[in-house]
Amino acid sequence: MSTSATAQAPPAAAKRVVITGAASGIGAATVSELRRRGARVIGLDVNANGEDILPCDVREQASVERAVAQAVERLGGLDVLINNAGVGTPQSAGSAPDAAALAVLEINLVGPWRVTAAALPALRRSGGRVVNVASGLAHVTVPFAPAYCMSKRGLVAYSDALRLEEGDRITVSTIYPGYIRTPIHLASQQQGVALEGMVRAERLEDAARTLVRAALDAPVRDLATTRSGTLGYALMRRAPRRLLDRLVLTQLRRASRRGSFEGSPWPASWPHAWPPLRARGGASAREGRRPQEKGPAQRLSGPAAETSARASAASSPPISVRHRLVTAG
Repeated sequence: MSTSATAQAPPAAAKRVVITGAASGIGAATVSELRRRGARVIGLDVNANGEDILPCDVREQASVERAVAQAVERLGGLDVLINNAGVGTPQSAGSAPDAAALAVLEINLVGPWRVTAAALPALRRSGGRVVNVASGLAHVTVPFAPAYCMSKRGLVAYSDALRLEEGDRITVSTIYPGYIRTPIHLASQQQGVALEGMVRAERLEDAARTLVRAALDAPVRDLATTRSGTLGYALMRRAPRRLLDRLVLTQLRRASRRGSFEGSPWPASWPHAWPPLRARGGASAREGRRPQEKGPAQRLSGPAAETSARASAASSPPISVRHRLVTAG
């Protein structure tokens, strides 16, 4: 093997990696794990807070091109790009997109496109790889996060398009973290629509190890960050979309009954999703509300009632499936 070829394709222990969103959360944890594995890493972040993190605003093409060029020069080439930068501001799908919603799309979706385009010449030379960090919400949509869900589902499409166009020269992986307690959820918590308590939280270190696996080990196309996520997302891809909608609304109703959305401006104005609670004996559980009138199925008796009950049970998914389906964050 020639000296130049060796310089272009160093062993795994010396892989040259650039990662966006490196200053906090999943990015910071991944940088530590990459270095533990022997990789050479330069981070890009709008909040540059160290000599190995370069200032970069992925919403601005000039900033991206400048930062990527500096990183490639300092590393002497590039083997892996990890597009990890992201934000998660909530909004209503029924309102016009404001500046915060547009920022989500710019950072989460267009940002990886910009950074990848700037890094592509160096990646082609090394036969490198791109790792795009999507989300479990690329598989299942939740209300009051249209920009985030759109951006992550769109990022999967970008990964697929890039693979089709550049797959003979680079490899492309997409990662699907679930709900992880990082600063990306602060805006949702402040506006009363956080996922905390509605889905099982994943560990930060599991997400970091998964990104490092995608960056340094044998190439993979798609990776969840946990085994339960792998199973859940496989079920989501095969489940009818109407069933997923029903499961999401069921989870949200339960969260509402626990008071999870108190103080939020959106679920309170979404009455079709929050039917009045009913206490045992048929009385309304909310003070001042009259009990709902019984529907046709509730008025049945005898064999007809048994038949209706069986049909209702058959149409509802088992509890274990319901739990595993709605795990994305």
